[in-house]
Amino acid sequence: MKIGGKKPGGVGTDNYVKKAGDGGSVKKSGGSGGATSGDSVDISPKAREFQRAKSLLDTVPDMRVEKVVKLKNEVDQGSYEVDAGKVAEKMIERAVRDALQAKK
Repeated sequence: MKIGGKKPGGVGTDNYVKKAGDGGSVKKSGGSGGATSGDSVDISPKAREFQRAKSLLDTVPDMRVEKVVKLKNEVDQGSYEVDAGKVAEKMIERAVRDALQAKK
């Protein structure tokens, strides 16, 4: 059985030749004066959307410096107060959400 008419000995090896003396670089053989076509990649709309979202996220700082400085000053001055009711509410909310997700 003949597949593609190529000689055995490696996948795609007959299109590329390693020349001695050019630092081990790979050159395409059998072309028209060295003009080669480049590879192309087709990106799906969903991937483009992810790229846009990532680029937007990269512009957002990891830390909101103004808020950190404000909270640090409040702690240093002793004026920072924790709302125990809000903390308890968030703890219960998270516990309920985690329990519901565990049942799925």
